[in-house]
Amino acid sequence: MPRPFSPRTLIAAFTEALRASPADTAADVLHAGELTLDPRTRTVHVGAAPTALTATEFDLLAHLLRHPGRVFTREQLLASSWPAGANAGVRTVDVHIAQLRGKLGPASPIRTVRGVGYVAG
Repeated sequence: MPRPFSPRTLIAAFTEALRASPADTAADVLHAGELTLDPRTRTVHVGAAPTALTATEFDLLAHLLRHPGRVFTREQLLASSWPAGANAGVRTVDVHIAQLRGKLGPASPIRTVRGVGYVAG
């Protein structure tokens, strides 16, 4: 884009770039074994069965699945899945992980790394 440019020209170029970029793709869907998580629709399926998760459980699971094999401490998970002003302790992560494992059953990809935190994979 040649300079100087007007704000309208910038907005028009930005809008055109958005139109040219690929729309929602199936690449956004995360998989782990028989577990499927779709961030666009905020749905989780174990096999073909839908599984209801709270918003926090969904965000926690999505964060772990976006980084398979990476170990996260409780503090890192707390920072990534809870609002900045939330008055939650690190043990809150343990409670939500336990609830997730209960809802996902044997299909749960979440594993504990003793003394460190949690990993998906």
